[in-house]
Amino acid sequence: MTRPMEADYVGAYCPHMGGQTEYVLEDRTRVDCLTDTHAIEFDWCHKWAEAVGQALYYARSTGRMPVIVLICKPGEERFARRARVAAPDIEVMVIPK
Repeated sequence: MTRPMEADYVGAYCPHMGGQTEYVLEDRTRVDCLTDTHAIEFDWCHKWAEAVGQALYYARSTGRMPVIVLICKPGEERFARRARVAAPDIEVMVIPK
């Protein structure tokens, strides 16, 4: 059995958020999920700091509000807390790994 990849979570959740997956920006970077109002970055829980930077960049580049969706195993909630403290203006969501 193969491990789920980040893209599997984006594909499973983004359509339910009303978003477009893998939206390509002018500089060829890709927003994981872009809705009419939000630029959403999905990442593994331990990569929360990278997710903060990406979400801010994508939000500025698109004029949308930044959102981070952290994919976490049980016991990794501390990473979501860190993201919320570091970037209180970014909505942080957690989904189970």
